Amino acid sequence: MKNIFIASFLILSSFLTAQNNSNYDVRLLELFSENEISNIMEEDPYRIQLIEYCLDHAFYFVETSKSKDFSERISGTVEIDDVENFNFFKLEIEMLENDYQYFKVKDKELLLVVKSGQHISSEINK
Repeated sequence: MKNIFIASFLILSSFLTAQNNSNYDVRLLELFSENEISNIMEEDPYRIQLIEYCLDHAFYFVETSKSKDFSERISGTVEIDDVENFNFFKLEIEMLENDYQYFKVKDKELLLVVKSGQHISSEINK
């Protein structure tokens, strides 16, 4: 009977641990350790919410052939193999508070447009 209780406790514990791990976007593990994520979630949950939002919404792509002439505003070139599946933060772009940024995507006819911090804040607070 004691062994059944211990086994049940272990199964329940592993289930609860798995549930805790799913409380955040797994792409964060490319940036932080599990301990760092847990600490941030406890100390500043809004920061995790903001980071997760930015993973998918801090940018968009524009085809260069259909876009306006942004040549004077190009901040540089980024390398993105799969524009449908990448981690924005691995590009190490520092977002500007009040201005959009434009980057050529290497070997593609695309511009990566990074929204301003102010725009992202207004979107997330809607």
